[in-house]
Amino acid sequence: MPSGGGPAISPPVASVALVNDRTIPIPGPRPGLATLADHYQRGNPPVSIDRTAGPLDWRLAHPSSDVEGYAGTTSIVAGGAVDLHLRSLAGALRLDVFRIGRNDAQLVDSIGSVPVGPEPLARPDPATGLVEERWPVSTTLAVPATWRSGVYLVKLTAASGAQGYVTFVVRPATPQPLLVILPAMTYQAYNRFGGADLYGWPGGPRARGYVVSFDRPYALENGAGLLFQLDFPLIVWLEDHGYAPAYASDADVAADPALVTGAKAVIVSGHSEYWTAGIHDAFDQAAASGTSLLNFGSNTAWWQARLTSDSGGADGRTIVEYKEAGLDPLAARNPDGATTRFTSLPHPRPARDLFGEAYGGIVAGLNAMVLGQAIDQFAPTTGLTPGEQLPGLVGGEIDAPSTQPGAWVLASTVVRLRGNGNGQAGASIWLSPSGSHAFDAGTFDWAWGLDPRYAAALPGFPAEAFQQLTAIILAWAGVLPSG
Repeated sequence: MPSGGGPAISPPVASVALVNDRTIPIPGPRPGLATLADHYQRGNPPVSIDRTAGPLDWRLAHPSSDVEGYAGTTSIVAGGAVDLHLRSLAGALRLDVFRIGRNDAQLVDSIGSVPVGPEPLARPDPATGLVEERWPVSTTLAVPATWRSGVYLVKLTAASGAQGYVTFVVRPATPQPLLVILPAMTYQAYNRFGGADLYGWPGGPRARGYVVSFDRPYALENGAGLLFQLDFPLIVWLEDHGYAPAYASDADVAADPALVTGAKAVIVSGHSEYWTAGIHDAFDQAAASGTSLLNFGSNTAWWQARLTSDSGGADGRTIVEYKEAGLDPLAARNPDGATTRFTSLPHPRPARDLFGEAYGGIVAGLNAMVLGQAIDQFAPTTGLTPGEQLPGLVGGEIDAPSTQPGAWVLASTVVRLRGNGNGQAGASIWLSPSGSHAFDAGTFDWAWGLDPRYAAALPGFPAEAFQQLTAIILAWAGVLPSG
């Protein structure tokens, strides 16, 4: 039930007429729950259940570390160009460029053959763990002015069949009403390409790296990073159902805060754990002006990081994160700029002030989401009921149910935490005193329930009702399908 105090939450729309723009059915076998659980425990995304691929399909038929690469910029405005830095042990590469969205992805460009060599690999910096590749530009991809803002995937294919990915974002030139933020900084935090990431450094002189670079491929998902694990299902669902967001990476917000402050609604996708102070400033300003903030993940804005230039002078290509103020050489003269938890700063900046919920911990295994009493009042037309359990939606890391005045808790689930007793995962909506409509899913896996590959494997999962609940949450925040 709604907690006391705070601005009243207006009744949402009764239902949303969701369009279905998908024209290609999802192929592949429907796995059993045991197979699904195995995929989950291995950290594989729902889309990995279906590995069928045609010659120009976006999926990889023969993933291989023999071909890899990175984009020279995290994002670009349409009309610009992206330098691709590639490495191949299998000779020349064919490039097929796809835009993630309706029908999973659409082919937008191809390059028949690009000469690529076996470039040398950098070693981690012994002091910080930084791995910065300086591979030459293999080709420059022109981005036509007609390309829509979106997440783009370059599929690399060698004559041997070896394949890999490079990703980049086409961001809007000016602020747009609906913006989806891709957590590229978090992708890099978990990227151990070359030996070290912000969590470990196997064989290194320190337990973890302190500095990571965008100038290297993503080790996860053959160059896609965390895109398929956490962000892909939300992007596809939005565009399959008539929503028309613009896209930017978190690093883009650090460079151009107006992308967030000028939006009417901002969706934070997946696992956006690492922010700069400037990113937080942009979200604070947006919340104060009444912008709707929707967090479809959890553990958001947990670590404060810094973006710096790479060795070639390119801005924003390096992430600094010591995780302890005492280790950060800049913390003494600017304690509030230390690379540590936002909640540990001299003037704490908790994510609950933006999205309504506080971080709750790491979950042991996969859990059903238990719906709360407020579901009856918030979304009665869905047929979902208090106490109903939606399988497979609470996993990874969680946020706790909101205790903000006036918040409505849509779901509250007791879970076992990894090595630390029990915790509680919550999904909440909250109308802040400034009038910002805030939503926090409280789990990594909300978007997984929107993916037919995943939902079909869950016994009794109410897929249509869950999609309608998601649409009602968006409508409450002022976001409706445009088609």
